[in-house]
Amino acid sequence: MQRSFTYKKILTGLVLVISFGLYQSLSSIYLLFPPMLGVLFFYFMQALNKEDLPKLVLVLVLLLIFEAEKDFLLFSSLVYFTFIYRFVIPRLGIMISCKVCLKVLLINLAYLGYVLFSYILAQVLWVELPSFDWHIFYYMFLEFFLVLSI
Repeated sequence: MQRSFTYKKILTGLVLVISFGLYQSLSSIYLLFPPMLGVLFFYFMQALNKEDLPKLVLVLVLLLIFEAEKDFLLFSSLVYFTFIYRFVIPRLGIMISCKVCLKVLLINLAYLGYVLFSYILAQVLWVELPSFDWHIFYYMFLEFFLVLSI
């Protein structure tokens, strides 16, 4: 019995979601595993640039897993990434022509900007402040090398 092409995509997406959920659980236990926020940001941008709806839905599910595991507000990363993609990245793309420099800046923007956005959101909504530590800089360093291959 042969499987159709769409069935393989659904199966691949399901395997990716399950494996990412397991990886996020491990990254909460072992702090040396980066949470892949920068990589998800680049896949989010890639899906929007190519107008690939299945890939965008997959990235959104992975972002929800990230938020649930790290105790962030629901859809906060989606709102932040959409804001950055819509208003900041077009201007950065015009000002910076170096692709590697732009990737470094976008990884920094994904992490440090999301930290700032989470703090502002927590203050506005009067919820508990999210906890961040110095590992963010380590994560940015590791994910820069992962994003270079994207």
